[in-house]
Order: sequence, then C-alpha cells, then structure tokens
Amino acid sequence: MANGDSDKVVRITLDSHGMPIPQENRVNVRKEKQKLRWCADFPFSIQFDGAADVPSKSSGGDCPNDAKAGPFYEEIGTVLKYSIRANGKLNDPEVEIVP
Repeated sequence: MANGDSDKVVRITLDSHGMPIPQENRVNVRKEKQKLRWCADFPFSIQFDGAADVPSKSSGGDCPNDAKAGPFYEEIGTVLKYSIRANGKLNDPEVEIVP
C-alpha cells in the first residue's frame, strides 16, 4: 500500500463518565483503499447501521484491544454512522468516505 493508504487507526478512551470517546468524532477514510482499526485499553465493540457487531479482540502491545472494518466502497462524500459500545455505554460517531 502506498503511503496514505494504510489502515486508519482510531484510539478510543473513556471519559470521566465511562463513555467511549474516539480520538476523532468523524473519521475520514479513503474509498476502497483504507480500513479502519480502532484501539483501546479495554474491551469494546463496533457496529455500523445494518451490520453485525464487531467485538474487539485482544491484540497486545500498544493496542491491547482492537477491531477492524473496511475497506469501504460507498460513494465519496457518504457519511456512515457507527456505534462504539464499551463499559455499558454507547457513542455514535461517524465515518466519511473521501477520495
């Protein structure tokens, strides 16, 4: 993969109320070229509207728990809602497909 086409990594943390918070509320991914990888220090799951839950897996290293999705084939400019579930809480950030 050329530089810029590697997996997009999004770090998830918990706020003071235990809500899972991604480092970017709207993540831009390149159409057909990038996958998304979420990393956290705790178990979590990702779900896109209309798709099955993707639970995190233990991965060790600097990313103890991770989950992956993609590549994305939607039209450029499409904004997809997804959910992060962790610690009994739910957050609904977005992914935008870019050229």
